[in-house]
Amino acid sequence: MTCARWPTRARDRGQRGSGLLSTVLGVACVAGLLGLAANIAIGLWARSTVDAVAYDAARDIATTPTGTDRAAVADRVIRRAIESLGAYGDDVLIEVESLDDVSTVLRVRAPGVELLPAMVEGGPTVGDLDRRIVVRNESP
Repeated sequence: MTCARWPTRARDRGQRGSGLLSTVLGVACVAGLLGLAANIAIGLWARSTVDAVAYDAARDIATTPTGTDRAAVADRVIRRAIESLGAYGDDVLIEVESLDDVSTVLRVRAPGVELLPAMVEGGPTVGDLDRRIVVRNESP
């Protein structure tokens, strides 16, 4: 006497649980690709934000009226630019390389954003920024 709920032949046993493995692998692949896409998108967003803030700061310094203390204005503008980045601004370095009569040169350094797990630590990050911004001085 055989029980009806247990398979009696080998070919009846072969299909049981096969959908679970493919589902788990599929969900893992989708989650990995979603994480990678989020890491890239947030990294590029952070890079473009820092770049825009630094360019605006350089433009503000370059349009300082003649006869004004450019170094004091540069310190104030850079402090305001870093504060506008919020908590991420603590990791950003904006410094004046040159303040002459012709142009203003700022150097911007910012780390990339890492959302990937620690097991891929040391891999490439998105959004590392090390750039010089040169803006011609203008009088308003």
